[in-house]
Amino acid sequence: MMTRSTGAVRHGFVAALEPDYAVPPGETLRERLEELGMTQAELATRTGLTPKHINQVLQGVVPLSGEVAQRLEYAVKVPARLWNRLEADYRTQQVRLAQERAQAEDPEAVPWLASLPVAVLAAEGAIPAHPTDTASRVRQLLEFFGVANIAAWRELWRKPAAAFRQSYAYEALPGALAAWLRMGELAARQESPGSFSSAKVRRLLPELVQLTRRSPGEALAVARRELAAAGVVVVLVPDVPGARAYGATRWLGSFAVIQLSLRGKTEDVLWVTLFHELGHVLLHGRKGLFIEQDDADTPDGQPQVASGADEAITQEREAQQFALDTLFGEKGLARLDQITSTTEALDLADELGIGSAIVASQLQARGVWTHAHGARHRRTLPSLEEMRNPAPAPRPRPSKQERGGGAPRQR
Repeated sequence: MMTRSTGAVRHGFVAALEPDYAVPPGETLRERLEELGMTQAELATRTGLTPKHINQVLQGVVPLSGEVAQRLEYAVKVPARLWNRLEADYRTQQVRLAQERAQAEDPEAVPWLASLPVAVLAAEGAIPAHPTDTASRVRQLLEFFGVANIAAWRELWRKPAAAFRQSYAYEALPGALAAWLRMGELAARQESPGSFSSAKVRRLLPELVQLTRRSPGEALAVARRELAAAGVVVVLVPDVPGARAYGATRWLGSFAVIQLSLRGKTEDVLWVTLFHELGHVLLHGRKGLFIEQDDADTPDGQPQVASGADEAITQEREAQQFALDTLFGEKGLARLDQITSTTEALDLADELGIGSAIVASQLQARGVWTHAHGARHRRTLPSLEEMRNPAPAPRPRPSKQERGGGAPRQR
C-alpha cells in the first residue's frame, strides 16, 4: 500500500506521512487469534458474543465498542485501551479518506489547484514534491493553508488577498498572494518575540535609521533581533510570482508581523519598505492587514501607493510619509529638491546618517535624477538565503557627523 506525504520538512510546515488505506482493528485481532491458535467460535464463547458479531468485528463491518474491547482484554490478553485506540484510528482514517475522495471529485478542485502556485510551494518545501495527484495536492494545500475545505479557504484567504487587487491598475493573483502571506504566517509562528511595546519600537527608530548605512544582511539581522525584543517579528519570504508584494503587516495575537519579500532587490527598497511597515504597526492598530505592492508600469522597482481617497489608501499614504519622515526628517526631505550633484547627495546622506542608496532612490523618484543616474547608487541585495544568514561585514566609514563635521540631523 502507498503512503502519502502531507507536508514538508524544510520550513517545518507539516511533516506527516498518511496511508491511503484504513485498517480495521479486526486485522490485529485476526493476527492475535492466529498467534493463540484460537478459532472465532472459541473467541465468541470466551467473550460471550455471537460468532456473527465476532466475524463482523474482524471484517470491520461493526464498530469495536468499548464493551467489546474490555471483553477482548480478558479473552486474548491485549489491553482494552489498545483496541479502543485501533478502533478510533480506523474510523478517523475512514472519514479522512472519504473526505479526500469528495475533495478530489469536487468540480472546483482542479480550477482551485490551477489558481495556486503549487510548483513554487513545492520548491520552497511548503508542500511535498510528491505525490502530485489531485486528491493528494488538494489535501496538501488544505493542510498548508490550515483549512478544512476550499470554501473555507476562500473565506479566510482569497477574500483578503483579492481585496488588494481593487486599488491597483494591474491584476495580481489572489492565490499567489494568499500563498505568500501563509508562508509568512507560518514562519512568524516559529518565533518567540517579546511583548509588544510601541514605546520600545519608537525608541529603536534612530538606531534602525543608522543601520541603513551598513551591509544590508548584517544590518537587517540586527534590526530583526532588536524589533523582536520589542514585539515585532520580521520574516523574509521569497517573492511568489503573481503576488507582486514587497511587504505586509498584520498581527498574530499579541505581536506584530512584518513580512518582506525583497522584491525590487535593492537596499533602498528594503529599508523604505521596512519603515513603511513600521508605520502601519505604530499608526494603524491591530485589526488591519496591509500589503505593499507595485504597479506593472512602474520602472523603478518601488512599492506604490494607489490613487484614491478611501481609508486603506489614506493609511498607505500615512505609512509612506512615516517612512520618509523617519529616514529624512522634515528638513532632510526639503533639501532633496536642492540637490544638484552626486557630492551633495552623498553629503546629505552623511549628514542624515542614512544609506546613500535611500537618498538616490528619492532623487530618482522626484525626477531630480534619471533612472540610470539613480541606479548607479542603488546597490543590489544579496540572495534571500544570504540575507537570512549574513556573513559579518565591516562597518561603513564614519559620517561627517560621527567624524565631528557637518550639521547635526534636524527633525
